[in-house]
Amino acid sequence: MMLQLSRQTVRRSWPPYVGALVALTGGITLLATAITISAAVDSAGRAPGVSRAEQAQLDDLASLFGIMSAVALFMAVFVVSSTFGFVVAYRRRELGLIRLVGATPRQVRGMVLGESAIVAALAAVAGCLLSLVATPLFLAVLHWRGVTDLDLDLPSPWLAWVIAAPCGVAVALVGSWRASKRAARVSPVAAFQEAGVERRRPSLWQLLIGTVCLGGVVATFIVVPQITPLFALVTAVLLPEVVVIGLYCFGGLVFPALAGLLGRPFSGGSVSALLARDHVRTAVRAPVALAAPILAISAIAGSLIVALSFTADWTTALDRQQLATPCVVDTGGDARVTARLAGDPELPLVDPRLTVELPVGTDLDTETVEAVDPASATQARGLQAIDGDLAGLDKSGVAVTESWHQDQGTDVGDRLKIRVDGKVIRPTVVAVVHDAPDLYADVIAPRSLVVDDSSEPVPDLVFVDPGTVDLDRLLAGTHARVLTADAWIDEVDQQTRAGNNIGLWVLLGPAGLYAAIAIVNSVLVGAAQRREQLRALALLGATATQLRRMMLWEAGLVGTAALLVGGAVTAFVGWLIRTATSQDVPDQAFTLPWLPLAAILAACAGLTLLAALVGSRRVVKPARS
Repeated sequence: MMLQLSRQTVRRSWPPYVGALVALTGGITLLATAITISAAVDSAGRAPGVSRAEQAQLDDLASLFGIMSAVALFMAVFVVSSTFGFVVAYRRRELGLIRLVGATPRQVRGMVLGESAIVAALAAVAGCLLSLVATPLFLAVLHWRGVTDLDLDLPSPWLAWVIAAPCGVAVALVGSWRASKRAARVSPVAAFQEAGVERRRPSLWQLLIGTVCLGGVVATFIVVPQITPLFALVTAVLLPEVVVIGLYCFGGLVFPALAGLLGRPFSGGSVSALLARDHVRTAVRAPVALAAPILAISAIAGSLIVALSFTADWTTALDRQQLATPCVVDTGGDARVTARLAGDPELPLVDPRLTVELPVGTDLDTETVEAVDPASATQARGLQAIDGDLAGLDKSGVAVTESWHQDQGTDVGDRLKIRVDGKVIRPTVVAVVHDAPDLYADVIAPRSLVVDDSSEPVPDLVFVDPGTVDLDRLLAGTHARVLTADAWIDEVDQQTRAGNNIGLWVLLGPAGLYAAIAIVNSVLVGAAQRREQLRALALLGATATQLRRMMLWEAGLVGTAALLVGGAVTAFVGWLIRTATSQDVPDQAFTLPWLPLAAILAACAGLTLLAALVGSRRVVKPARS
């Protein structure tokens, strides 16, 4: 019976559910698209003849889509939660009437969960069908933006649908769970009440979850001096989500108080500003529902942007600190380049960069292995042990970077499993070296150990000290490009930042769309809920202009409060990254990406005010009638 009532409620009063429906549809579409493309990537990776560059593209695609779908579902929870929170508050008298005629709290809770399940079922059907169009379209966009140039054979969509649809339903139920508990607590007396008091204090579960999340931030702050650059980067990806969850749990205390504080300087000269300040200070649900998506997108997107920019500063500083040769030669895949450089006795130092893809580690996962001549690599690329002794590289030992050591738990003296030409070898780890992602890979081995001279690949780069030799003349007629060390480092830095921008576009595009949906949905549904309140203010003498301005002030104050908190999270993550990387390389550039950060701020502020303007015009006129 309650499920039938849920279906009738959604069919009769569908406008408040549109935001949740759109958000869930988008999330299921993205998840189904990500699963389909990931399956295609996995199939292509197992195909024979896949090159190292193509395998790297495939791995990057799989990682991008995994993170993108996770962020999308994370944002969808906020949209569903705010939607059903408003729906329950708006229907308080109706729920009280249902209780009055004999419905139990459990039945009321089941009715609200049934409504979310119905919305999720509609979204699952729409999302799965849309993924059939979205998947090839998304691949076309990736080709256009230069993320990949590979042609993937898409598998059957059934597997993606089987996974994506239940995930969408689960997200809907999680998002509406708290609202259903609130609906179950509605008393039958509410049928006779004109207004309800919103509870500001967090529930026990909110208190526990929020304390744990924010406690993790405090713990991170304490251990910052011991954090390595790699761990700092991982923290920068995960920490904003933890902070957002923690602040959302305490949102009823944080955002109304902060918004009211921001409105204090303006409340003396404007009636609209005074009314807005008083409302955001006393309300709970509307400020939290609006602040949550703004906080989420500003904190997550801002932290990722800053983290990637500061990490690029770190890797560039590492290159400048460790690269000792004045010239870098890009071979262009021409084997004659290496032969001419190696055959010229007048060149003081020639260090080819040669990498091979080999199964490495306990699970024999494919990894990039740097095949080096230890003597030349030490001179040219600043290869220096921070633990162990690089002299062991001449004795068929291997070295690993500090990041690999911490990520894999590989210590000096351990044996590292490597498969070479179908044969598994177990060389000893003789040293741990500094990170330098552009100069060498995470696993470094003698060339004689991992490369067969008869089938040695062509190095992509050669680090050269030319002395008095004219490299342009020596390499005339080949495909080589001769660059100064600074020019090569600048070129690599530009390529890194361009790749970061594309990755951010892929990751944050769907998240930004979700934030926009959540912001507009929160403002419009919140405005529709306040018709009676606005009508009372109009009867007391407030003009239509004053009421519209009041709603704009409210949206502006809450949005500003959320952006300030999101900016604080971004600043904390940026400080975390800079502290960790500066301990490794004290002298490094400081590149703050002002333009994308300003774009996030402008987009959030613009959407909030635009939605408030539209909502106020829809609600204020009926309020005076």
